[in-house]
Amino acid sequence: MKAVNIKFSKYKNKKSIVVENDRIRAEFTPDPGGKMVSLIGKDTGYEFLVQRPGEIYREQPFDGLYTEGECSGFDDMFPTIDACEYENEPWKGVKMADHGEVWALPWGHHIADDTLEFSVKGIRFHYELKKQIHFVGENILRVAYTLVNNSAHDFEFLWAGHFMFNLEEGMRVAVPEECKQAISILSNTDRAFGEVMDWPHFKDQRGEAYRADISRPASSEGFEKYYFKNKLKDGWCELHYPDGKKKLTLSFSADSVPYLGLLMNENGWDDLYNIFIEPCTVCYDRPDVAKKHGQVSKVEAFGKYNWYIDLTI
Repeated sequence: MKAVNIKFSKYKNKKSIVVENDRIRAEFTPDPGGKMVSLIGKDTGYEFLVQRPGEIYREQPFDGLYTEGECSGFDDMFPTIDACEYENEPWKGVKMADHGEVWALPWGHHIADDTLEFSVKGIRFHYELKKQIHFVGENILRVAYTLVNNSAHDFEFLWAGHFMFNLEEGMRVAVPEECKQAISILSNTDRAFGEVMDWPHFKDQRGEAYRADISRPASSEGFEKYYFKNKLKDGWCELHYPDGKKKLTLSFSADSVPYLGLLMNENGWDDLYNIFIEPCTVCYDRPDVAKKHGQVSKVEAFGKYNWYIDLTI
């Protein structure tokens, strides 16, 4: 494998850490979020992750609004996406912050040989979330997670990888064969929450049919978030860029992260042209709503929960 270089740098006005080899350059901010702010394929020099303009990072306090922050790159959504209240004792009624707790918190960090390690402890719940970033192939970067429950009670949660990738018109999204039906969550059409759609044949806000797996021009002003209904047998999603020179694959452990969400944002929200890819432990943006649909992810008392994401360029 090619030599790995891990070094301190600066992203906007924030301290950052760069992990790179001859093929991939990834950059992270320990504070806030242990966030991946940049992912560049060196063969093409292409920046895959959404970048916000300006030289000052848009911070939010703990329990602030995620969309008023930097809202870019790759954040961890944990233990929820939508703000809600925890359902079970001993934390029944405790607020779960917007887009979770960890995106706004500073993470501890440590460099060990060719691995960058991050960790953060919960504010309202007794957990520690850890992740290790290292290469498992010369063009494969892995983010490996361990969730530790430091309480004597089971803890139910939602984790989602909140990837914001840049779009190009005509880009194709490939997903596993079992992804045949999608459940609508957010839309700028009159589509109802929970409507089941046959993927990839959707209808837009004007009632016209289109292919949801191929990105349309920004003039379409499309905005549609959905989760695939079925659990995944193999966890992966691919972006095939139209120039034929770029392909990005997300692979993940389907036994512990069995669901996949997508949000194609074709200039329908916040003047962005991007796709959100969200591998997740449960759907519906809230663990309580997911539970009503028979989906529960939990870490047992004093237990651990492990998963990983591989990024292949």
